[in-house]
Amino acid sequence: MISSILLAVLLAAPAPAPAPAPEPEPQADPIPVAAPANDPGPGQAPVRVEPPAADRGTPPNPHARPSEGVYAVGSSGVAPLPPAPPPVSPSTIRHDSWRGVGWLAVRLHVMGPLAGDTPGRPTVIALGGGAEGGWRIRQWVAVGTGFSRQPHESYRDQLVNPSQVVKRNGYMSAWDLAFVRLYAPVRGRIDPFIDLGGGLGFFEPARNRPILVGATVRASAGFEAWVSRNVTLGLFGVYRANFMDESIGHAWQAGLNLGLHW
Repeated sequence: MISSILLAVLLAAPAPAPAPAPEPEPQADPIPVAAPANDPGPGQAPVRVEPPAADRGTPPNPHARPSEGVYAVGSSGVAPLPPAPPPVSPSTIRHDSWRGVGWLAVRLHVMGPLAGDTPGRPTVIALGGGAEGGWRIRQWVAVGTGFSRQPHESYRDQLVNPSQVVKRNGYMSAWDLAFVRLYAPVRGRIDPFIDLGGGLGFFEPARNRPILVGATVRASAGFEAWVSRNVTLGLFGVYRANFMDESIGHAWQAGLNLGLHW
């Protein structure tokens, strides 16, 4: 009896559903590769196809389809570079110097005696100043003019009433009417130079005497360092010969200058 009941229950239960079959993995689409039009058969030499004569000198069309060979297979669609421009002759290239052709400089110097006779020769070592300006005709040659002034002699006067000592200084002013300056042909920010020139000298004696006028000649050497495009700092040394009141005096100057160029 019990077995009959169990058999009836088993026959009435529904059968289990079959498990779903796994879906096939997606496959990438094959990349189509175009076969060359002139693919030779086995045992045959490849045939080279020449473009028409009218198209050999024309640049490629950047808007052409990839099948026409303008773009490489697998590229990002960038057109090839245009042809290089024709070469330019170096003689047609303009070379402009960054150095200014005109300049104006202020100078601070020390002057002292070398040899000769007074009043052409100074009798003291004194601090002076001056200025110069000029025009740079070429990179290696320039012309200019300058002016300098400094104490030339010192005189002490003893006064009786009231009793005291008075110090008086005599001054020498040199106006270099013209000088020619030659620059060394070197590259860089340092400009060595030498120059030669001359002009007029004006001596104001320390004692109560009239001003003497004579001639002066200078020979100078130094260098300028470019600290910017329009500013230079320099050092210089000058030999100066003064022809004053039938005497010849020799002196030296050394100092520094600050120049503005344009």
